[in-house]
Amino acid sequence: MEDFILIKKIQSGDTDAFEIIVRKYYQSIYLFCCRRLNGDPDTAADITQDVFLKLLENIQSVRKIGKFQNYLLTIAVNTCNNYTKKAKPLYMDLETLEDIEDTDNAFEKIELNELKAQIQYAINTLPDYQKEIIILRFYYDLKIREIATITKASVSTVKSRLQQGIKKLERYLADFRGGDNV
Repeated sequence: MEDFILIKKIQSGDTDAFEIIVRKYYQSIYLFCCRRLNGDPDTAADITQDVFLKLLENIQSVRKIGKFQNYLLTIAVNTCNNYTKKAKPLYMDLETLEDIEDTDNAFEKIELNELKAQIQYAINTLPDYQKEIIILRFYYDLKIREIATITKASVSTVKSRLQQGIKKLERYLADFRGGDNV
């Protein structure tokens, strides 16, 4: 079913439709929150719950404008920003973010884990406003205009933050690898 058909059902009191929306988007919103909060899985789970509670509280105001996932990501960005203003973020191991695919070669698996950890650590060093743009662009493959809408920033600001964030990541990863090109 299309998301907005489900939204109309939720607006009419259909709790099954809400469960479908939660099942469909929970993992995506959780992973965004986890990445945005430096890999803290417990806080990410709490904030993900808050995102869906806020959706439910404001369900009557949801209209068919753009992609529904972007609407949820907007709530997630705002909720994460509110949380980080109040609390000091924790740094966790990247393995809490996602399982890596099975591979026959244990060395490749270790190398992949190290690379993922380096990238996530580098992302964690970015200021929050650059971090969320990097996550939305590269983990969610969103367009600049979509990111601008979600983050309530201008297109030029998003482009600038993305470019600055990428340059910082490149420098960090080059330093981490001893000056090699990334």
